Amino acid sequence: MAVRHARANEFDQLREIRLASLAMDPKAFGGTHAHEASLQSDWWTNWASKSELGTSQRTFVLEARDGSWLGLALIRLDDETEHAAVLNAMWVAPEARGRRAAGMLCDSCAAWATAHGCRELTLTIMVGNHSARRAYEAADFAVCGETTWERDGEVLDQFVMVRSLKPEGAADPDAA
Repeated sequence: MAVRHARANEFDQLREIRLASLAMDPKAFGGTHAHEASLQSDWWTNWASKSELGTSQRTFVLEARDGSWLGLALIRLDDETEHAAVLNAMWVAPEARGRRAAGMLCDSCAAWATAHGCRELTLTIMVGNHSARRAYEAADFAVCGETTWERDGEVLDQFVMVRSLKPEGAADPDAA
């Protein structure tokens, strides 16, 4: 398995894996399969194009040796917090779980955020999603708070998790 960013011409593959994630793990995401399946092709083209451009966001995909996609993660600059980025849409296919796939995606997102001057990477997960929490904790995220929001009349509780990022060129204090 290898991680790379999605390219502009890969909007169909991006749509396919995102819809698969929503179908297989519907309670793990803010979006719904029904809503995102109804989005027009230009929406997916725009997402893939922004990934290739990589200025305000990038989508990383986990690619198997045969070229199939086994995971994705969207990283974007945080509009509300300076020097921060937000990880969204993270998902790993069942056949790739338990093989450090989530960590590989998180590390790629962290590297992109660091290169864009970010000092922290944040995300939210559903409170009951224990496997996701373990995967994020293994990737150096820590719970820093809780939040709630509403989707289709249902109140959802989430943990806010953060991973501190070391600025590019900064000395590693543990290296001494």
